[in-house]
Amino acid sequence: MILPRALSTLRPAITANNLTATAIFSASNSTPMTSLYPSLNPKNHAALSMAVAMALHFFGYEFARGGNMALFTSSSLGFGADSASYYTLAMTCVSPTSMLLLLGYGRLLDVSGPKKALVTSTGFCAGVLALFALAISMVGNNHVALWNNWTLSRVIVWTSFVFQNSYAHLLYAQMWSFLGSIFVPSEAGKYYSYVAGLSSIASMVAGVSVSRIVTFGLPGLLGAASLSLCGSLIMSTRAYTLAEKNGFDPSLEMQKRSKEKKSKQGNEDNKKLPLVQQMKDGALLFRRVPALAALFFETITFQSLCTVLNTSLVTQLKDAVPDDQWRAAWTGRFYGFTNGLSTLFQFLIMPALSQRIDPKSLWKLMPVIPAICAVFQVLSRFTPSSVFSPPFSALYLVAFSFLAAKTMDYSLRNILAELVYVPLDFESRYVGKEIIAVFANRFGKSGMAVILSGLQFLVGRNIGSGGLLTGMAFFVSLAWWVSCISLSSRLMSQDEAERAVGSRMSVGAGGDDISNKKMKDK
Repeated sequence: MILPRALSTLRPAITANNLTATAIFSASNSTPMTSLYPSLNPKNHAALSMAVAMALHFFGYEFARGGNMALFTSSSLGFGADSASYYTLAMTCVSPTSMLLLLGYGRLLDVSGPKKALVTSTGFCAGVLALFALAISMVGNNHVALWNNWTLSRVIVWTSFVFQNSYAHLLYAQMWSFLGSIFVPSEAGKYYSYVAGLSSIASMVAGVSVSRIVTFGLPGLLGAASLSLCGSLIMSTRAYTLAEKNGFDPSLEMQKRSKEKKSKQGNEDNKKLPLVQQMKDGALLFRRVPALAALFFETITFQSLCTVLNTSLVTQLKDAVPDDQWRAAWTGRFYGFTNGLSTLFQFLIMPALSQRIDPKSLWKLMPVIPAICAVFQVLSRFTPSSVFSPPFSALYLVAFSFLAAKTMDYSLRNILAELVYVPLDFESRYVGKEIIAVFANRFGKSGMAVILSGLQFLVGRNIGSGGLLTGMAFFVSLAWWVSCISLSSRLMSQDEAERAVGSRMSVGAGGDDISNKKMKDK
């Protein structure tokens, strides 16, 4: 009964997302076609379909995130008062899990191409989320200890939490790769903020809907996430089908590069283990394209900052909001507000910024606001608030800092990162992007989680009650700023990127890697 009722709740929001997306992409088109959206030419129709697929992905992810966070901190199903201790352990395991997903994606991409890789990985994630929802519903409050304090319900909840923190980047990075393959930089600068804004609207709607769907039970949130991914699978398949029929399929470039690589290397690579070969290819790619290496380290520092702030938020939220369902609703409203604020930036501010300010300058300016928030949080340690009771005072201070970082991430950082890939070749857009999106994102979180676990062991059970996390947030925010400045020095200007993509497209799919040669010279 849960899933049909949840589906009826999702349908109006999905329809609204489709109407908003259609309005965005129907501005400048001249080639009519018979389709769901007759006013769009094939390329923009494919872009719209992929944008809707991405929005549905994030729509479902909000349910998965809210549900898993509430389950993880639940006193009956999860870890209750010990959530902070088990949270760092879970985040430590996210990186290996992401690596396994990345290796599976790499094999799919090599064997079947980008379309099959996206379809298979999306279907797999939808199925796993549905299985977790079913398992949690069947097990219920199982308090039989399997090992030490690990009950069956805790094992399932912990595994679901780790998977939820591992799969998101795997999917949406592939969707951005498709868009980066069919747009030139000027088009990307024009449309990317709206694509990201559409996803923010979907996340915002999902965030404020959590409090309604959670009345069906916390497993219902995971079921809703699975249903939303099924819709994402349909729309992404349609985007690739349009690309194949109209001659702008990104896999054409992959096929040409694959033939050239085989003619040069013969069967030498086939003698090596897949893992060894993938690691070697990744290292060579990052050496060939320094901008990817710089973006890799920028991603690690930013995700480390988010992990510190998120750990503080989880600790303070458990103390301030002890009820499981109220905590899930609070988390949903928080991310809904974050996505709503990000949407305003994406639709009202980013289009103007992208037209007037070079992305290299935006990279240097972006960390300013989170750094100011980190300073404010440090100063607040010496200026106790008398407005709220102690738990809520600490909660809102941490939430404000986390809000600033995530808003900057959703509204600006993600768009700038995607613009980095546009002038690069197929390998950089599909392989390098996934390494950064999946591994660097999760390695930053897992690495910081290991550090936090070690500090927790040294200083005591709860490291969120003192000022340690506040000081760490300040220093990591400075490290992120330094990495952004380093990245900006390795990027092409907007005009150079435009010429590089024009050269790549003029010589046909695959080209001569002119864009990466320019990037390497820098």
